[in-house]
Amino acid sequence: MKLLIHACCADCVLKFLESKSEKKWEEMAVYYYNPNIQPRSEYLSRLKAIQKVLENKEVKLIIPDWSPREYFEVVKTEKGRCVKCWNLRLGKTAEYAKKNGFEYFSSTLVTSQYQNRKMIEVIADKLAAEKEVKFFVPKKVCCDLKTAGFYKQFYCGCVYSLRERFEEKYKK
Repeated sequence: MKLLIHACCADCVLKFLESKSEKKWEEMAVYYYNPNIQPRSEYLSRLKAIQKVLENKEVKLIIPDWSPREYFEVVKTEKGRCVKCWNLRLGKTAEYAKKNGFEYFSSTLVTSQYQNRKMIEVIADKLAAEKEVKFFVPKKVCCDLKTAGFYKQFYCGCVYSLRERFEEKYKK
């Protein structure tokens, strides 16, 4: 069985790879599709960290073109932006999985304490049915993993989240 994992950052990739799985994967690949991440320097810092994390692992890294226009065309306004963003990124992941012979797809978003895991799973299950590829969630997500030595971000990646973090910081 083959698994395609959408990834947003190195920390979440490590959590996902260390999580318990009842399945034995013949092949795993990481799909770094994140048109939401701004600015480009942030996108590249996260990519470099993922490359470092995957250096000694038998996991292929797939890097589609970075096109923020795709994100902004879908999101358009702040209202409901997270759901629209999850739909976009998970949809592209499921589509790539189906076209490239992966039976399963998943996302490191399900390992993040900052994301709405239940909503992400609802979206992913709907996309799985549409694209005819299964969505996988590890039974026990490894959330207490101690990680160090690579770039870690302080926001989800989008400009809206970046603004919110700065507002939180400077309001105190």
